[in-house]
Amino acid sequence: MPHPPVRTPVALVVAAWIAAACSSAGGNADPGRSALRTGAADRGAIRVTIEETGVVQPERQIVVKSPISGVVRDLYVQPGDAVRAGQVMAVIVPDIAQANALAQLRSELASTEIAVLNLRREYQRALELKDRTLISDAEVEAKRTELEQAENQFRAARERLRLMEESGVRATDETQLARITAPARGVITLRGVEEGETVVGGTSAFGGGTELFTIADLSTLLVKAAINEVDIGKVKRSDTVQITVDAFPGDTALGVVRLVPPAARQQDRIRVFDVEIEVTANARILRPGMTANVRIAGPVRNDVVRVPVEAVFYAEGKPFVYKLAGAGTERTEVTLGLSNLSFVEIVNGLTAGDSVALEDPAVAARRAATRGR
Repeated sequence: MPHPPVRTPVALVVAAWIAAACSSAGGNADPGRSALRTGAADRGAIRVTIEETGVVQPERQIVVKSPISGVVRDLYVQPGDAVRAGQVMAVIVPDIAQANALAQLRSELASTEIAVLNLRREYQRALELKDRTLISDAEVEAKRTELEQAENQFRAARERLRLMEESGVRATDETQLARITAPARGVITLRGVEEGETVVGGTSAFGGGTELFTIADLSTLLVKAAINEVDIGKVKRSDTVQITVDAFPGDTALGVVRLVPPAARQQDRIRVFDVEIEVTANARILRPGMTANVRIAGPVRNDVVRVPVEAVFYAEGKPFVYKLAGAGTERTEVTLGLSNLSFVEIVNGLTAGDSVALEDPAVAARRAATRGR
C-alpha cells in the first residue's frame, strides 16, 4: 500500500519562497514565468513504440564454393540472375595437384576392383578345396578375410569418387572439369570471381576455399534489429512493425516480430537482443543489406491514470511526485506501470485530476527568486 501524502516542512518553505519571489518583483514581474511548471494526472491510453534500426537480409542464402582448386574457365551467371536448382553456373579446370589426385583416385578404384574379382575367385576355389579336405578351415578363413578387406577398399574408393562427381567434377581421358551447379532455387546476390581467376577448393584448410557465388531466396525477407535490453520486455512475437528505408522515404513496409532471442549479446558496451522481423507487405522497397528503420508496436494500456514523464522523480531508487496541495506541494510516493516517451502510468499514489509539479519545486523557487531581484 502506498504511503499517504504528507505535507513536509520543506515543501511549505519552497511555496513561501516562490510567493515571496513573486511579490518582491513588484508590478513588473511576470507571474507566468516565475511560477512552478505544473501538470495534471488524467486518464488515457499509453502506447509503447520501440524504434531501432536493423539490416535487411534474406531468410535463406547459400554460399557456393568450388569442390576443387583450379582456374575458372567459364562463368554463366551474374548478380541479379535467377537460377534454378541444378543449373550450371561455372566451369572450373583443376590444377595439377587436383588433377593428379583425381587420376590417382580413379586408378585406385580400378585396381581395387580387379583385386576384389581375383580374391573372390580364390575364395571360391578355397571352399571347393575345403570340401575335398585338401586345405584347412584356417586357410579358408584367411582367404575370406582378404576378400572382405579388398571389398572395403573398393567401396571406400568408389564412395570418394561418387562424392567428387556429385560436387560437379567430371573426368574423361582428355580433360577434367568441375561444373558448379546451383544447389537451390534463388537469385545471385554476389559473384566472387571472374573468368581466369584461380580458386581454392572448399575442402582446403587455407581459408575454407574461395566463395564463388551467394544465392539468396528473396521470397521472404527479414530485418534483424538489435533491441536494447531495457526495451526487450516490451517486445513479443507477433507484434506489428512498420519498416522504412532512406531510399524510399515515402513508402512503408509492414512486418511482424518472428523471433525474440532468449539470450543477449554485447554491442558497444551494451546488451542487445537480435530481434527477427519477417516482412509481410510492400517488400519491394527493401533490398538485402539495406539499413532499415523499424517501429515496433509494443504493449498498450487503455483508461489508466497517467502523468507526464517529467512529473516523476526518484530518491534512493524509489519513484515519487510533487503533488500540489493548497499553496505548497507534497512529496508523494507512487507505484509506476507502463511508460513511453510522453507518459507514465500511475498504479498507486494519485487519482485523475490531481495536479503535480513538472519540475523540482526548489529549482522553481531559485528561478523565481533570481528573477525577482
